[in-house]
Amino acid sequence: MISKFLKRDMIGRRLSATVPRWCLLSVALCCALPWHAPAQESRRARTVNAVPAGEVVVILGERTFNALFEAVFTLEQPLSYPLGRGNASSDSKQSAGDCASQITLAREAEGVTTAVRFHDGRITAPLAFSGSYDAPLLGCLNFRGAADTSLDLNFDQARQVLVARVTIKQVQLKNVPAMFADGVTGLVQDAVDARLNPIEILRAEQLSARVPLKKAGHPAATTLRLRAKAVRHEIAQGELRLRIAYEFVRDQ
Repeated sequence: MISKFLKRDMIGRRLSATVPRWCLLSVALCCALPWHAPAQESRRARTVNAVPAGEVVVILGERTFNALFEAVFTLEQPLSYPLGRGNASSDSKQSAGDCASQITLAREAEGVTTAVRFHDGRITAPLAFSGSYDAPLLGCLNFRGAADTSLDLNFDQARQVLVARVTIKQVQLKNVPAMFADGVTGLVQDAVDARLNPIEILRAEQLSARVPLKKAGHPAATTLRLRAKAVRHEIAQGELRLRIAYEFVRDQ
């Protein structure tokens, strides 16, 4: 019994003398690790599918937006919106007669010039217009007016689009009797809201990029692309500054 123990002890000593200690330590560590550790590491790597990629700053000035209005006013057909809370068929019936119930965007009316303004951290857009309304008993009313509006920006992450929503604060009308003023004002607000909102300001994909990565032995390539995560805006010195935070994601 003792001889067997001594024999095993001598073999162990000879083995420890001939095999380096770092090798024995490596064997012990390999035995201690679970057999499915590589699979766990690969699954953990696959769950990481978004990496921050920094920030892009886009600057838009008042001149950019006002140039758009100038282009609109040069069109042969003016920009008009039918007045009516009904569907498209009712709008067409209203416009089919001698008095088309509609408003037409104008360059200037009642001392108000159509333009976009950046000031006090807000975006405002006074809108001048002319219009007509087929009023009951009175017949066709030809009027002029102006609307004080503000623009609120919102980033739609799902669509990757920065949109603006126009909100009418106040409407001024000329040549509309007092008894019809509230009704025509409501029609003007509905027309602007239905035909203008929402306004696309910027598509994030316009500043995006795609990087194809092809692995050896794999026919399908993995594509990394930039995706906008958030958009912050600042208004200063007549400029709209958009700070777009991007991240790299893998196309599924």
